Amino acid sequence: MGRNTVKSFRVTSLFALAACLALSAQPCLAQETAPQTSTAASETTGVPAWGIVSPDFAPDRDIVFGVLPNGMRYAIQRNTNPAGEAAVRFTVEVGSREETDAENGAAHFVEHMAFNGSTNIAEGELLPLLERLGLAFGADTNAETALDYTTYKLALPNTDENTVDTALEVIREVAGELTLDPEAVERERGIILNEAQVRNDPSRRRIADYLQVALPGSRVGNRVRADVERIRNISAADLRGFYEGYYRPERATLAVVGDFDVAEMKRKIEAEFSDWEGEGSARDPYTGPVSTGDSAVVANFVDPAIPEIIELQRISPWKPSTNTLVEAQGEVLRAIAGIALSNRIAALSRAPDSPTLGAQAIEQPLFRTAEAFGLLIVAKDGQWRDTLALAERELRRATEYGFTAAEIAEAKANIETALRNAVAQSSGRPSAALAEALVRASLDDTVLTSPTDDLAFYQAIEPGITAETVSSAFQTAWNEGPSIVHVSTKQPIEGGEEAIASALEESTAVAVTAPQEAAAVDFAYEEWGAPGEVVFDQTVEDLGIRTVRFANGLQLNLKTTDFEPGKIAFSLRAGTGISGFPADRPGLKEMLPIAMSVDGLEAHDPDELRRALAGKAVVAGLAASSGALVASGTTTPDDLELQLDLLAARLTATAWRPETQSQWAGVAPLLAKNIRSAPIQVFVNAFNSVLAGNDARLGVVDAERLTEVSLADLRAAVAPQLAEGPLALGLVGDIDADAAISAVAATLGTLPARAIRREAGEVTPPIGFVADRSTKVLTHTGQADQGALSVSWPTDDSADLRDDIIRDVLAATIGLRLTEKLREELGSTYSPEAFSYSQRTFDGFGHLTAFATVPPEAMDATASAIRAIADQMAANPVSADLLERARSPIKEGYQRAETQNSAWLDLVAMAQSDVEVLDRRRQRMEILEAITPSDIQSAAQKYIGGQNPLEIRIMPETE
Repeated sequence: MGRNTVKSFRVTSLFALAACLALSAQPCLAQETAPQTSTAASETTGVPAWGIVSPDFAPDRDIVFGVLPNGMRYAIQRNTNPAGEAAVRFTVEVGSREETDAENGAAHFVEHMAFNGSTNIAEGELLPLLERLGLAFGADTNAETALDYTTYKLALPNTDENTVDTALEVIREVAGELTLDPEAVERERGIILNEAQVRNDPSRRRIADYLQVALPGSRVGNRVRADVERIRNISAADLRGFYEGYYRPERATLAVVGDFDVAEMKRKIEAEFSDWEGEGSARDPYTGPVSTGDSAVVANFVDPAIPEIIELQRISPWKPSTNTLVEAQGEVLRAIAGIALSNRIAALSRAPDSPTLGAQAIEQPLFRTAEAFGLLIVAKDGQWRDTLALAERELRRATEYGFTAAEIAEAKANIETALRNAVAQSSGRPSAALAEALVRASLDDTVLTSPTDDLAFYQAIEPGITAETVSSAFQTAWNEGPSIVHVSTKQPIEGGEEAIASALEESTAVAVTAPQEAAAVDFAYEEWGAPGEVVFDQTVEDLGIRTVRFANGLQLNLKTTDFEPGKIAFSLRAGTGISGFPADRPGLKEMLPIAMSVDGLEAHDPDELRRALAGKAVVAGLAASSGALVASGTTTPDDLELQLDLLAARLTATAWRPETQSQWAGVAPLLAKNIRSAPIQVFVNAFNSVLAGNDARLGVVDAERLTEVSLADLRAAVAPQLAEGPLALGLVGDIDADAAISAVAATLGTLPARAIRREAGEVTPPIGFVADRSTKVLTHTGQADQGALSVSWPTDDSADLRDDIIRDVLAATIGLRLTEKLREELGSTYSPEAFSYSQRTFDGFGHLTAFATVPPEAMDATASAIRAIADQMAANPVSADLLERARSPIKEGYQRAETQNSAWLDLVAMAQSDVEVLDRRRQRMEILEAITPSDIQSAAQKYIGGQNPLEIRIMPETE
């Protein structure tokens, strides 16, 4: 709860930004380019119930749109993924941009107060009420405040009458019944201050500076980060005024999507919300100024933790959608131009002497205030000038010469495939995604079309999408050049803005030439020899898993489902994973997926591989888990054979190119600085390693050591596992089992024989919980008021299923107590949590950890509170109510997993190599339901009560 997001903008972590742009040929940042569809003249177009007019497009016929007499919009859609569940989204058209200077922080504060008392649900009762129904705080009960909207989210684990009625009652209370009690406001103030501290990261500061420069005189940039002093002083009366001015039915939309009767849901919504009336005077949405000056504004943002990011953007006023075919066609053309330009720069980034790590060209709205079209590009440290020049020249090259037919054909192939797959997979769309799309459509007043109509629209305009039309669309959008040049660096640029402008001017004097047409690429890995022989074929009837083994030792396990039509989830497990990595060489696990995304294959560099795979739904990545190297993802029935070719090529033809080392050398310093820039990042990357005595297989304690690891180190650890490691492949989804077995026989089944895979094995050296329990202090380079604290008790591995599940419930009960004590009572942190970590690779290693983000001065008190809760858990049985609130979300998660391909995948992949996982699946619900308060107390006494835990404190480097 309380994610103060900057929606519709790049709030990507610096890690994701640097790594993704640098090392992936695929787009990294969200693109809202879903095309729409033309409609037969006889069909109703637009959304009359919402007052949305369109001459060309009709909405998805499965959606019921409505508006109450008070003006509140609603949308209802029946959907069965997940089966028996529902997603609720309630969006109010008010965000941080609506705040006056005196109200800075009010939108987010009101969002928090929505969970802290209303007319019919007293303070402190809301979360327990929902927990008893199986909704976990954070995972199933959440909210977000953006610059231009606020959304409340509920994931209902079932759609029985009590759950649905309670959910609608909760949303109705949020809508117009908040009490905003002054004492409750004071209790919540510390939580919001803590969240503001945690959110004050380099990426957010950069975005704030960029928007302040791009939109001078607008509130938008100033509202990316709330003013801490104003949060300290804002009053309940201020919040009341803001709430009554903006939380009004005519500014709200309720979307409910799930497995229920639509007519009955409509009746319930009308009964619950028709009496809602706004209080006091309504306030208008914010419309800020947008400068359209002729000359570009140049700025230098400085932060020692920021990657060198350069933005060349053309800013224009935001225009509401016209929902016309012409508008939608233009969006598609500009999106394709952005993809082509991004791919060009990705190819340039591969060169050893390239100054850039990659770029993203995109058109995007800025919070219904402005629109931006242009380029974001990431430089290697110290190379902003050369990267700026490269960006300027590539933008100019595209303007003067346009794009090639091959570039456009590649993008078109990917778009059409995505749209075709969306049609085939439409009945398996998640309810949450559908609900999110509905409230976005309401905010933007757009027509939400069906996948079938999207494909029809694209096929109608496809003949007109050529190199010439895409080039023309780009030239029209970019012809006047950037209106803002924003350069982020770690140190101030000598000469400041004048130096940036001079570098840009110097670049314009360099002539550019026309791009070269790329040659067609045929995928080189399609012939593998005689198909492998099946030597074992047996079905686990009660779980619906077919287990097959080939003569070469490959284990293939399949489960056919109808959860997500048109999708197949796959997981190939090879070798021993991180358990076989050196214990003293940190960074290998972190480097692996990044390196594999840019290494290509022996016969194809990464750009050739991207072109060869255009229009195919396949994945070529690789990661490391505790017990295996894992290549996983989703594909389609049509592309399964190609996906299997890719998996076989990954095992036999990984290239280990010198260029990969060069790119890693550019990325590693950025990753190290990003990790060190925030306490949460430091903790996530380091804590398991610290608890295991700094074993490098479990994490990176000193992020700077990422710069020491090389491709040669990675190859030494990974290549033998790829070449010789025992194999198991799991397939789950829309599978023709016999056809899949034949396809596997013709690919992975042809490889030389390997040992039969077994997940369990002796790990050398072993891993154990560190003996020295003195407090460990790690440092971060973020703000001086940021910090994080964890308290960890050693437990065990997960071999004993009952004990493992009891520890999960124990951790959940501790998490609830932490929320009550640290968040609700003390108001010292917004993010306390507890979790039980266990696994089956490293014998005896596990822990129960409590974690909170707190400033340095609050760490002693927080640690004492955590220890006191642990002692109380051991001294007294938990109440039946607390146990049920902890158990219910876990139970609902187990039930949800039965209808999700992703939740079956690991189990299916290991169905032969670790047969015990099958019994664990069969038994876990019965064990969970049988847990008693005395079981929780016994586990607390065994593992945490009176035991000596290990504290990890993440402190500012200055301290």
